[in-house]
Amino acid sequence: MTDIVKLAQRLHRRIQWQEIPEQLTSADLIDILDDAIRMLYVISGRTFQFSEDKFIVEDIENSDEKNYYFADDLELDEQEWILLEGEIAFYNMALSNVDDLQSYTTDAMAVTHGDKPYKNIKATVEDRQAKQAVVWTRMVRFNQLGVSG
Repeated sequence: MTDIVKLAQRLHRRIQWQEIPEQLTSADLIDILDDAIRMLYVISGRTFQFSEDKFIVEDIENSDEKNYYFADDLELDEQEWILLEGEIAFYNMALSNVDDLQSYTTDAMAVTHGDKPYKNIKATVEDRQAKQAVVWTRMVRFNQLGVSG
């Protein structure tokens, strides 16, 4: 079984310094990782092995918190691929938030380069995609089957 909460904590450590307009919750990070797990099963050609029932939610005794697990034991390289996919999704969300922040003018002032705080995000996304491609090439049990990533 794979602990999604621990993966979400690792993802949070990787992205925590990127400023975004709204703070992500742990539930948001878990949703991002759930989608990344689904994508891993698609890209690795294992769609018939996937089931939504593999996502397990357990209540924590005497708490409002919950534990989230994925029933399969994901190997270290699969976890790394999922984390990189999560980072890419996060940074793409940050990019989509600033798509229209190039410049604008009001009666009182003109603001140019409103996107400057986010100018390096595209390079960050490309870096994570390159790292993800390297991890994928190491996952020979999947990519030697004619599946490309």
